Amino acid sequence: MLSKYKAVFFDVGGTLLRVEPSVGEVYAIYARPFGFKGSVEELNQLFHKEWTNFGGIESLGKKSGEQAERNFWKSLVFQVFKHSGGLENFEHYFEIIYEAFTRKDHWHVFDDVIGSDILKKLKKSGVTLGVVSNWDSRLHTILKSTGLAEYFDFILASAEVGSAKPDKKIFIEAIRRSGVDSTEVCHIGDDLHADIQGANSVGIEAILIDRNKKHKKNGLTTVSSFQELL
Repeated sequence: MLSKYKAVFFDVGGTLLRVEPSVGEVYAIYARPFGFKGSVEELNQLFHKEWTNFGGIESLGKKSGEQAERNFWKSLVFQVFKHSGGLENFEHYFEIIYEAFTRKDHWHVFDDVIGSDILKKLKKSGVTLGVVSNWDSRLHTILKSTGLAEYFDFILASAEVGSAKPDKKIFIEAIRRSGVDSTEVCHIGDDLHADIQGANSVGIEAILIDRNKKHKKNGLTTVSSFQELL
């Protein structure tokens, strides 16, 4: 399926990786010593609520830089715990949790990514591989810690580029770095709007990874496993 392309771009969250075991559980593990007595389910619900309220990492817009990223996450995490009365010494907790999410023990590479060996096979065949993801600058460390960084020729995190999918700018920058024409590129991701429509807007063909088979095909190129891409 991918043999005709000279470059393949990948989304990360929901495509290559997922949080292990969940955002709420990771938050809770480190929050207990700081006085948190609520449930994991509560934290998961509050995180998703505040993530939506804040507009996700996309809300950073053109504010690129580590300080802007830290400010975004500090405000979001503060709001999550504010609902349950806050934490003792929140500043210290935030430093711990911010670093915790760079470690491989809190991320799971999807089994089909490993089982298909797709990154290694594409790299060996001479295809240029890139990451195009709505993420902050910790993405580089996360991909290194999970053993994926070595396969990619470049890694674009939206907060560093100052452009988040589906905005055209981040895709145009990826095309530039790949050194090939947009018609020779395929982008793979799990979000219909950000990944598929975003890539298509600059002439890139896209494949939707839909492991839970939530979407109707409706003319889309979809796969439920990376094994289908071989």
